Amino acid sequence: MGKNKRKKHSTFPKELPVNICRFSFIDGALIEIMGNVHESYLVQFIDTANNEVVHQGEIRNNQWIRTARSYFTKWKINIFRKSDSALVFSHIYDCKDQRVYIALESKALGDTLAWLHSVEEFREKHACQMVCSTFMNDLFAEKYPDIEFVEPGMVVHDLYAMYRIGWFYDGNGNIDYNRNVRNFREQPLGETATDILGLNYSGIQPRIKDVDSARPIVQDYVCIAVHSTAQAKYWNNKTGWQEVVHFLKDSGYQVVLLSKEGGEYMNNKAPDGIIHIPEGPLEQVINYLKHAKLFIGVGSGLSWLSWVVGCPTCLISGFSYPYSEMKDCIRIAADESVCGGCFNRYRLDPNDWNWCPEHKNTARAFECTKTITAGQVISAIQKAGHAVSPIGRNVV
Repeated sequence: MGKNKRKKHSTFPKELPVNICRFSFIDGALIEIMGNVHESYLVQFIDTANNEVVHQGEIRNNQWIRTARSYFTKWKINIFRKSDSALVFSHIYDCKDQRVYIALESKALGDTLAWLHSVEEFREKHACQMVCSTFMNDLFAEKYPDIEFVEPGMVVHDLYAMYRIGWFYDGNGNIDYNRNVRNFREQPLGETATDILGLNYSGIQPRIKDVDSARPIVQDYVCIAVHSTAQAKYWNNKTGWQEVVHFLKDSGYQVVLLSKEGGEYMNNKAPDGIIHIPEGPLEQVINYLKHAKLFIGVGSGLSWLSWVVGCPTCLISGFSYPYSEMKDCIRIAADESVCGGCFNRYRLDPNDWNWCPEHKNTARAFECTKTITAGQVISAIQKAGHAVSPIGRNVV
C-alpha cells in the first residue's frame, strides 16, 4: 500500500507552546512530539477494554513512538512530562466523523467477498467517513455509496485511522498476532475481518453490483466450477465430476462450466457433456449464477460468488474444515477416517501446486477428496430443500 498522510491532531497545552504532539491510528497508535523544548516524556498506550497498558516508552522532543499492535483497539493515550510527572496530554480513540481507511490486502475473489461487508459494519458502528481499497472496487462501489473506494496503493490524506485486512505472518513464518487477533486458520474466513475491526462476526453476504438480468439462452441448467488455485482444492476423485454430470443430465438439466480455465488446467480435465462458457467479464458469470438451479464447486472464489448471488451452493472441500467457508451452503467434507483440513493446520505454500503437507508423493496424497464419492454429492443435493430434482420425475 502507498504511504498515507496523517492528519495532525491535538497539541500540548498552552504552557508548552513550542512542543507539538501529533497522533494517529494508522497501522497502530502513534505519538510524535515535535519542537525545540528539550524535554522527556513517558507515553502510555492503554487498551480501554481492560485498562491494560499495552505499550509504553520514554521519548524526547523530535522523537516518536508507536504500538506494534495494529488491529482495532479503542486506545487511550496518556503523555506525562518526566520532569514533574504531570499529565500533559490525553486522548481516547473516537473516529466518529473522522476519515478511516480499511485496505483489503488480498487479491482473491473469495477473500474479498468474505471481508467486504465488515467495512460497512465498521462504518455504521462508528459513524466515520469510510475509505476502502479492494482489488475489485467496481463490484461493490454502486452498492455502498457511503464508502469512498480507492485503488490499492493510492495515497489517502487526512486519516485518523487505518486498518489492513488479511492473513499476516512475521519474518519467521509464524502468525503475526500484532496484526491478526487470533489464529485465522481456526475460524471462518469472514471472521478474519471482524476480528481485526473489533466487530461481532455475522457472516452476512456483501452487496454486489447489478448486472444484466436477461436469462441466458441455456434453459434448466446447473453451474459447476472444477478448477482452483492448488491441487489440494480440487475434487480429486477421478470419476466424481463425470458421474455427477451424468446424474444432472439424466435429470433433465444442462451443465454449464464457469471456470475461466476452461476444459483443462494443470492436468485437470473438466467432465464431458457440458457447456463451456468462454472466459469473459465477471458480470457474465454473475448472470449465469442468478438463473442457475444450483452451483457445485470446490474451494474457489466462484463458490463464494455463488453464495453472494444467492444461488444454492454445493461446496466440495476436503482440504478445509467445514467451518472455514460461508454459511448456508451444501457442504461435502472429507470423511473423518482420512486426512483432511490441512488448510486449517498448515500454511499453504502457493508456489507448490501439489502441496499436500502430510502425504505428498505418497499413495495417500489428496485422499481428503479422492474419497468423496459422486454418490455423496448427489445424495446431499437431493436432500437439500432447494436441491435439483429430475424434471418431470420424483426423486425416491
